[in-house]
Amino acid sequence: MSDTDMEADENSLFSGEMPSIKKGKAALKESQESGGIATAAKELPPPQGIGMAVAFDWGLTVQLLLMPIIATVLGQSSPVKMPGHNPILSKALLFIIAWPLACIPALLGEMIRRGRNWALRIQIVANVLLSLVGIFSLVKVYRGVRAGNFWPLVTEVILVIISPSIVWRLSRPATARWFKTATVAEARQRHGGMWVWFIALWAIVGGVLQTVAGMMR
Repeated sequence: MSDTDMEADENSLFSGEMPSIKKGKAALKESQESGGIATAAKELPPPQGIGMAVAFDWGLTVQLLLMPIIATVLGQSSPVKMPGHNPILSKALLFIIAWPLACIPALLGEMIRRGRNWALRIQIVANVLLSLVGIFSLVKVYRGVRAGNFWPLVTEVILVIISPSIVWRLSRPATARWFKTATVAEARQRHGGMWVWFIALWAIVGGVLQTVAGMMR
């Protein structure tokens, strides 16, 4: 054994602590610190706007799924036109476009529910753009209401009230911090069970209303 090792052992003995005891205390201190961090994380303010965002996205999914069905059942003209003005092919093309497109908001809503940070940024940008669309269409909606058509108000409420509310709540510091720190398992546990069914119910109601409003324009 070298002189240095002997001196270290002697210092440990004189201080009244063996090296193994020091290591145990260091491990205990580290464990207590990590436990304190975990407890502090649980005490952070809860995230805001997640339910509204998921219901918004899934409501858009419902609307995209219903559009071609209603156009076919009620015999309405398809917004997608085929060359030659063939109504059957036009409605078939509407299914081909609308149903795969419905997967996009459905996936975005699910990623928001799972606490994906990249989905949070996309959601905020999308709702900002939709809010601007609602603001620019206020004059047109006002003219429609004066003419006796109140259905566009449904869309306008979603765009100028609900959409900005989603942007505001998702951009809160507590929400941003939660998306950065929460794991997928924690997010699904927090936003699972009856929460999913409640949000899905609101999405169906909103999607149906928006679909009817689009038909009545």
